[in-house]
Amino acid sequence: MFTDYIKLGGMMMWPLLICSVLLGAVLIERVWTIILLHCVFRRKLKPTVVAASVRAFAFFKDIPPGLGLLGTVIGVVKSFGLSEGRITADSAAAGLGVACYTTIAGLVICLVASVCEYIFEWASGDIGRGLPGVRDHV
Repeated sequence: MFTDYIKLGGMMMWPLLICSVLLGAVLIERVWTIILLHCVFRRKLKPTVVAASVRAFAFFKDIPPGLGLLGTVIGVVKSFGLSEGRITADSAAAGLGVACYTTIAGLVICLVASVCEYIFEWASGDIGRGLPGVRDHV
């Protein structure tokens, strides 16, 4: 099933897959650093630790949606046969499928990164206050 999803999404699914694996690695590292060390074991963390989260999550909120949009454009070009000069029902359906799958993948990665960024900022408490890009907690 997973490989079918990758195949249906076309060539832009590979960079999106790499982004999702990297996001998973960042999430595991952030859970270890912020949630476990700071919240559970009460270790003091430097403000630069939270700043690193802001930079990492910014990447995942910007790049995957762009890759998904690029996949959408490729899918639309494919669906209307603009590269070959002819339109068939099969090519239109396949191209629109590529457009939908890459858009979904890019947005899911972005949404997961956004939600996790809020969770980690909340969990980090006062560590990141005053850093550029880090929201002040009320």
